[in-house]
Amino acid sequence: MTTASKLVHIASAASAFLIRFGAPIALAAFALAGVAALDDYGAAWDTRSQRYIGQTSLNYLLGDSDALYEDEIRFYGVAFEMPLVAVERVLGLEDSREIYLSRHLLTHLFFLAGGFFCWLLTYRLFGSRALALCAMLLFLLHPRIYAHSFINSKDAPFLSMFMIALYLIHRAFRRDTVWAFALCGVGVGLLASVRLMGAALVPAAAGMLALDFLRAAREGGDAKRVVANGAALSLAAAVALYGTFPYLWTNPLGLFEGISTLSRYPVVVGGLFGGEWVSSPNIPWRYTPTWMLITTPPIVFALALAGAVFVMRRCAANPADAVRNTSARFGLLLIAGLTLPILAVIVLNSNLYDGWRQMYFLYAPLCLLAAFGLHWATSRGRRWAGAGAYALTAAALALVVVEMVQLHPYQNDYFNFLVDRGAPERLKARYTMDYFGNSRREALDCLLERYPDDEMILVADANPAANRALDINRHILPAADRARIFDNPRFAEFIIDGRGGAQVSDCAVKVYGSSILTVEDRRAETAKAYRETYESAAAGEPVIESVFDVYMDGETLTYLKEPCGVEDTRARFFLSIIPESGGDLPESFQGLGHESLNFDFGRRGTLFDGKCLVQRALPEYPVSAIETGQRVGERNLWIAVGYADEAGRTDAYRAAYRSALRLDPVAESGFAVYADGGGLTYVKEGCSDEDESGRFLLSVFPKSRADLPEEFRELGHESLNFDFARYGARFDGVCVARRTLPSYPISSIETGQWIPNGGRLWTVEIAVGD
Repeated sequence: MTTASKLVHIASAASAFLIRFGAPIALAAFALAGVAALDDYGAAWDTRSQRYIGQTSLNYLLGDSDALYEDEIRFYGVAFEMPLVAVERVLGLEDSREIYLSRHLLTHLFFLAGGFFCWLLTYRLFGSRALALCAMLLFLLHPRIYAHSFINSKDAPFLSMFMIALYLIHRAFRRDTVWAFALCGVGVGLLASVRLMGAALVPAAAGMLALDFLRAAREGGDAKRVVANGAALSLAAAVALYGTFPYLWTNPLGLFEGISTLSRYPVVVGGLFGGEWVSSPNIPWRYTPTWMLITTPPIVFALALAGAVFVMRRCAANPADAVRNTSARFGLLLIAGLTLPILAVIVLNSNLYDGWRQMYFLYAPLCLLAAFGLHWATSRGRRWAGAGAYALTAAALALVVVEMVQLHPYQNDYFNFLVDRGAPERLKARYTMDYFGNSRREALDCLLERYPDDEMILVADANPAANRALDINRHILPAADRARIFDNPRFAEFIIDGRGGAQVSDCAVKVYGSSILTVEDRRAETAKAYRETYESAAAGEPVIESVFDVYMDGETLTYLKEPCGVEDTRARFFLSIIPESGGDLPESFQGLGHESLNFDFGRRGTLFDGKCLVQRALPEYPVSAIETGQRVGERNLWIAVGYADEAGRTDAYRAAYRSALRLDPVAESGFAVYADGGGLTYVKEGCSDEDESGRFLLSVFPKSRADLPEEFRELGHESLNFDFARYGARFDGVCVARRTLPSYPISSIETGQWIPNGGRLWTVEIAVGD
C-alpha cells in the first residue's frame, strides 16, 4: 500500500469514527466549554423575576404560600423554573452567586439536551449520522441563542423543549402506538407548561391524526387506533400541563386567559430597529422576520430555503406524501411551524421586544428545515456534490465558531454580514444591543480590578430603569467583590451607561466597533459634592445626636459621623416616619401608624476622608417624628428618636399616650407601663419636675443569652437606660416616655427610675407574657 493510500485509509477511518461518535464527542466538548465559560456571563435583568416565578409556584405546591394567585406572573410557565428553584433548595444554595451560576449551568445543559434531540430527530428522518451531526451543530452554534442558553431561562428552554416535542411527535407517528402518543402528549404538555403558546402543538398533532383517521376510514385501516392515539395524546398533554402548572389547578380555563393575556402582554418596551425607535405594542410587520434574518448565520437560511423547496416539490410531485405519514408531511409541519407563528404575530400585532428572543422557538423548525436542505444537497447522486455540501457547511460553521470566540461573552449581540457591522458606532445607532444587561458584569469586574484598594466603589446606571440589571450583575460577583460594590444613584463615583454613551473609559465594552457600555469616572466631581453636602448639613442643628448625628430639612434626612470606618457602613439602617396626620400614610402603612423606609448604607451613603455621609429622601407629607438606627440581622445596634420640631415631638408623644391607654398596663408604680409589639410606653398623669429628672432604668433579659449583643452577654441582660429629656415629653400635666425594645425573644424586663446619688425612686419586674 502506497503512502498516499495509507493516508486516504487513515482519513477515511478517522472520518468514519467522527461520524459515528461525533455527536457524543461534540456534546461533551460543548459541555466542557460551557462549564469553563460559565462565570464569563453576566446575569439578565429579569433573572430575579424568572426565579420568583419558580419560587411562588413551588411554595404553593408545598403549601407555604398562596401568593401565586395574587401575582401577575401567574400565567408564566413554570415547568422549567420550578425545577431550577427545587435544585437550589435541595443543594442548599443560599448565596446569590451560587444560585445564579447554578441557573446558568442547568439552562445551558438543557440547551445541549435540545441539541441532542435535534440529532436524534434528524437521524430518524434521514438515517445519516453525518447529516444529524451537522443539524445538531447548526442548532448549537447560533451565536445569539448560545449566549441566551446561559442567561435566559425562559426563551432558551422553550426552544429546547420545542425541539424535544417535535422529536416526540415524529416518534409517535412513526411507532403508531398508544404509549408513543401518550409520551408525545407528555412532551407537548410540558412544552405548554414552559410557555403556554406551546399548547399550539396539540392542534397541529391533532390535524395530522385527522388525516390518518380519514385515510384509515377510506382505505379500511384501523380508525379506532387513530382515535385511541389522539385520546392518549390529549389526555397525557392535559395531565402534564395541569400537573406541573399549579395556577391552573383551581382555574382550569386560565390556560386560554393566559394565552390571550401573553399574546398582548400589557408592557411597553422601546427599542431601536433599523435606526428608528419603535414601541413594543406597535412594532412594524417586518420586525420579527428582519431580526431573524440579520442575526442568524446565513448558512442556516440558505439550507432551510433549500429544504422548504425540496419538501414542497416532493409534495407537489406526489400529493399523497402530504397526507400520509411521511418525512415530507413532517416537513410540511415544520414549514407551518415556522411561518404560521410569524404570520400570527404580524396579524395580531403581538407585543414583542428585545429582538426576536420571544420567538427563538422558531429556530427548531428552521434548523430542521436546514437539515432537509442539506439532505437534498447530499443525496443528489454525485459523491462530489455531497462532499462539497458538507465541506461548505463545515466551513460556514467554522467561521461562526471563530466569530463566537471573538464576541465572547457577547454572542447575544451577533449580527451577520447583511447589516453594516464595521463602521464605528454604526450598529448601536440602528439596533438595540445588549438588552439583557449582560455587559454590566464586565464593567463591575473592570472597576474591581482597577481599584483593588478601594473598600467601597459607588456605581449607578445612567438609565434609572436599568438599575435592576446593574444590581443583579453585582449579585453574581464573588461575595468579597460584591461587598465592595454599591449601587448608589445619589453619590455614584462611576456612571455605567448601557446605552453606550459618549463618555468612553478603559472599562468600556465594544462589539463590532459599537460601544454597548461605557463607564464615566465622576470621582472628582462627587468628592467635591460630598464635602459641600457634609459641611452644609453639619452647619445646622441635629434632630438626633447618637452614633450617627441626624439632620432634617424639608426634603431630606442627612446622617453624619466622624470619625467613621467601613465597619460603620455594613449595618442596615432602619427608619420609621411618623406623620403629622395618620391619613397621609400610604394605605399599606395606615394600620401601622408609620411608614418604614429602611435602607442600606451602600445605596444611600458614602465614606470619604474618614467621614460617613448618608442621605434619605423624606416623604412629601408633613413629618412629625422619626425613629431610626442600625441593625445587624435581628439585633439593633442603636436606636434614636428625632422630631421635626417641638410641636411634632409633643404630637408624637400625645399619639403614643392615646395608643397606650387602649391597653392594660403591665406594671403600675411610679409610672404606669404599657407594652405593645414594639416597645414600652411610660405614662404618669399629674407628673412633677421630679418625675422628669429621674433617670430611667431598663434592663432586658432575653430567652437566649446568645441573642444579646456581645458586650452584654457576660452581664446576662441588655441595658437600655435612658433620660426622660431624650425619650419623653410633658404636656397637659401628663408625662409620657417611649422606648423601643430589642427584636429578639424576651424573657423578662426590669425597669424603674433612680436619681443619680439619690437612690431608686421605683422599680418593677415584668415577665413577658404576663
